[in-house]
Amino acid sequence: MRRFYQENWFEIAFSSFARVSFFHLAESDFYEQFYAALFRTYDSWDALPQSWRTHKAIVARSLVRQAEEIASLHANHENRPLRVFSLGSGIGFVEYNFLKELPQTELHISEPSTIGMDWIRTCIPPERIHIGAGLSALPPDLRFDMVYLSGVDYFLRKHEFVQLLKGLHPRLAQGGRLICLSGSFLEDDGLISACAWACKTALYAMLHFAGIRRRQFWGWLRTREEYLAAVREAGYENIREGRLEDATRTFWFSGN
Repeated sequence: MRRFYQENWFEIAFSSFARVSFFHLAESDFYEQFYAALFRTYDSWDALPQSWRTHKAIVARSLVRQAEEIASLHANHENRPLRVFSLGSGIGFVEYNFLKELPQTELHISEPSTIGMDWIRTCIPPERIHIGAGLSALPPDLRFDMVYLSGVDYFLRKHEFVQLLKGLHPRLAQGGRLICLSGSFLEDDGLISACAWACKTALYAMLHFAGIRRRQFWGWLRTREEYLAAVREAGYENIREGRLEDATRTFWFSGN
């Protein structure tokens, strides 16, 4: 794992609305202030950068393919629609695109607060929107044919990530699968790469504390080996992995 830092998001400088920390992860009030700034700056998904929307549409399409595969293998589903859970849906653009292709899906989403849901709440019934940290907001009897995490593991330490995966395991219905798509993938963890990263981090620190370019400690990058070790430690089997055909070749893995 390797620490990384971020200066802005959707071209909104973090220092314009919050106190930025080089050492501490952003907390819930930071995200609430960010989403408030986002909705002041953009009035719809269509106004967001095209490159971001293209990437998220590819992510959604990959999830649709996985959902279709699960549905074809388990056609009965107790006479109910395919039930899918998105943990950490953010502003919901992936979910919006997913439902455009599979509108009959019983899609549930969760977020720590409602602040980022201004747009997605028009697409999903309120009883399928769960507000709270982690799995705490979910009704205890709900089981899902597919659970996915799209770019949400970056702020979790190793043991927190493993515990989350373990907690999701019993939430899978029979034949269900968990899918994790990385938004913080570390391609190269070799010595040269680590040295270059250390130098870059030192430069970031100098600029931050000089007040020239303030960066927020955003979380951790993980290698393929670290992702696969985590999902195995959490007790999953039949693990698969791959890369999406997007600009960053997003890494994903799944298991049941």
